[in-house]
Amino acid sequence: MASKNRKPFLRYSMAILLVIIILSVSYLCYTIVYDLRIRYNNHAVISNIEEANEECAAKFNHFIADIEKETSWKVEIISGLRSREAQIQLKRDNPRNASVSKSRHVLGRAIDLILYKRDGLRIIQLRKGSSKSLWLASRVPEIAKRHGLLWGGTYKNYHDPVHFEVN
Repeated sequence: MASKNRKPFLRYSMAILLVIIILSVSYLCYTIVYDLRIRYNNHAVISNIEEANEECAAKFNHFIADIEKETSWKVEIISGLRSREAQIQLKRDNPRNASVSKSRHVLGRAIDLILYKRDGLRIIQLRKGSSKSLWLASRVPEIAKRHGLLWGGTYKNYHDPVHFEVN
């Protein structure tokens, strides 16, 4: 009689274990694909910048490598080299954006990036709307300064912490 009661318990335990294994492998695959997609995108953005300005592309590569080496954050570049037309449209969409003549993106001398890291199943991000104090705590502005980059979080009249440009 005791062995009959054990079989359903064993099957139930094995089923739970199988579900846990499948979920774990799925999460691992998701995180790998997520990171690979971002790395591919970052490489494409830097390659575009390199066509316009090799020196700046190299500087941004070193900057991103140092962020990922010295902090717990990973980098996703959300904007790099822009066409004049794209910058004009951004200015139309938000008059506080730089004009074509003032945008360093048009010259391949600026990138916008977000930071992310995993906390268990959550992904924590620092974005444009994140506070200046959170960005400062990430140590990324300090790393930018060391690389000779101007941080958009220092602008007096416009909060743009995702922006980094070559002086």
